[in-house]
Amino acid sequence: MSAGVCAFTIVIYQSWFMPYFLPFFTGRDEFARLVFHALYGSVLIVSIAVLATRRDVRSAIFPLAIAAAIAVGPVALHPVGIVAKCYLITLFLGGAAIVFMLASTSAIVLRLSASVTALSAVICFLDLLFANGFTNTPGRAAGLAINPNVAAAGLLLGAAASYRAVALKWRASFLVLVSAALLITLSRSTLLAAFATVAVPIVVRIWQQFRSGRRLEINVRGWKRPLAVALALLGVIGIALATNAYFRVSIGESFAGVLSVGKALDEATQAVDTSHDQAPSPIVAPVAPSSEGVPAKPPVLTGPNSFAVIDQPPAKPSISSAPSKADKPAGAAAPSPPPSNSLPSSATSHSTNAAKIQALGERLTDEGRRNSISARALFLERGLLAYREGGFFGRGLEEAQALAPHNTFILFAIAFGHLGWLIPIGLVGFAFCFARSAGDLALGVALVGVMMTSHDILLTPSLFLPVALGIGGMLAERRGFSQNYSSVREGEPRSFAFGSVAGVAAFTAGCVAILLLTPSLVAGRLQNGTMFAARGGYETLLPRSQFPGVFQFGNLADLPSLRTSSLREQETSLRRVDWSPHAWPAVRPGEYTFRRGDAVLFATTDSSDPRKNGRTYAVAVPLSVSALCFILLGTIIAWSIATVAAVTPLTNRPEVSR
Repeated sequence: MSAGVCAFTIVIYQSWFMPYFLPFFTGRDEFARLVFHALYGSVLIVSIAVLATRRDVRSAIFPLAIAAAIAVGPVALHPVGIVAKCYLITLFLGGAAIVFMLASTSAIVLRLSASVTALSAVICFLDLLFANGFTNTPGRAAGLAINPNVAAAGLLLGAAASYRAVALKWRASFLVLVSAALLITLSRSTLLAAFATVAVPIVVRIWQQFRSGRRLEINVRGWKRPLAVALALLGVIGIALATNAYFRVSIGESFAGVLSVGKALDEATQAVDTSHDQAPSPIVAPVAPSSEGVPAKPPVLTGPNSFAVIDQPPAKPSISSAPSKADKPAGAAAPSPPPSNSLPSSATSHSTNAAKIQALGERLTDEGRRNSISARALFLERGLLAYREGGFFGRGLEEAQALAPHNTFILFAIAFGHLGWLIPIGLVGFAFCFARSAGDLALGVALVGVMMTSHDILLTPSLFLPVALGIGGMLAERRGFSQNYSSVREGEPRSFAFGSVAGVAAFTAGCVAILLLTPSLVAGRLQNGTMFAARGGYETLLPRSQFPGVFQFGNLADLPSLRTSSLREQETSLRRVDWSPHAWPAVRPGEYTFRRGDAVLFATTDSSDPRKNGRTYAVAVPLSVSALCFILLGTIIAWSIATVAAVTPLTNRPEVSR
């Protein structure tokens, strides 16, 4: 039972099946509760059953359970919102996966994880072949993860955790496939982390051989298969370059972003400093002289950044032996010193940091379109400032995630204050402390690289699951749980096969459900930030479907389909005209047309700029089922058949090479 539940959990989460279908549950609260309660309840019941019946599993999991309890504790210090719930669910599923792994054959679990990682890589290549595929960034492959950076992180962590479970004859091909998929995501930060993940174990292994006096040997046998895989993938990339214009543009923008990062950082820093300097500074109101010996009121901060009243204790009377001035009446009160207009250093620092955070937030609204690397630097700077101002116990996960620091260490420092540093550091410690050879270091290095550039890993089960499996695999090997295929328990291969097939069946059922229930029209508001002047009007991308890749926009050149489309300015309907490449302007006031399959070109009713006139524009266009949907289903079904044969081999197959 534990093997089947483990396989099902790996398939639906690590392959991004479940996250992809989350929009389907929007507005279907009762159905969502039924599905998730059934899933989490099954995982919980089976986990408790394993822990109750397996003393060896309880003993092995004890240090991790203590660490998990410490990681969960700070959540109680703040209101529990959706982000905190995601964090708790992520830890729960990761811990349950380790329990299932220790209770079953860890080698098969890791091989299944590697197989799912390979499937995700293949889906990324399918995504790249379609201009309007799954990705939310056209031109960058993402697969079912939707976000290219998140997809790259999942590929890297999945490969680092499971590559040693892949049979030797397929291991190099597996690494070539994942590396190529990482490349087409164009995630520069993850590519740097991948380079370190490969380099560190190699350097350590070379050093170990040098220390032992052994000669360095490079085995080039068996490289025909990975070379063939590499050539095939290069061919796919070449086809994508020829057919997907977005891919060509994204490659150019990626290189340009690296070359211009210095200039972008300087401009961003200057803009933030200028905005910060121009922000109204706190003003100290003058203190009126007190009469009749009544103490004067303390100075009060006024102005838009006012945040506190400063209480100043009365000055101690001074004792002086100097005689009083002759012209001073004996009964006259000594003049009080002029009130100070300076703020205490702590208040000044708080006000300065708050203004800086606000200035950074204003710049970050569109910095990503200028240069994503400089945007990450600004996100990180804002996160550090928020950590300094967050207090000893932090701000909570809801506020921390909203700040998007793009760094897991900073995220938990913002959320839980000084205690928050211990959570990601502890996770990294477990990734390294169970390592037994240079090859095991890959997971720890990959984990550090991803955590330095992403804040999602402990909030997303699909990212954390391969990390938990990698740690569980090393723990199983250290504690003697690791089993070879000759000692697989009776019925366990069938349980793994059943769980894998059930995960694929759930995905297929989800696809059928969204095909039947999704409306034939996609409607949404046009975003001002994506509009640009073109052909006498303004053009912008059409709203995306909730399930990109499964649906595509209908044939916008087909007149019957276009009769169902509409574009409204406030309550006024604009008139659709046929696209003419020779007409200028292409659209006149109050008209719209389609010159591309994913964008609308329109002119406002009064020829004003739609980005500045304060009006809203809503569009509705027909949808049709994409060919990518059928290709995806065929690929996943073929993968499930291959997985049943490869991941759950017969008991007489040789042991996987470690």
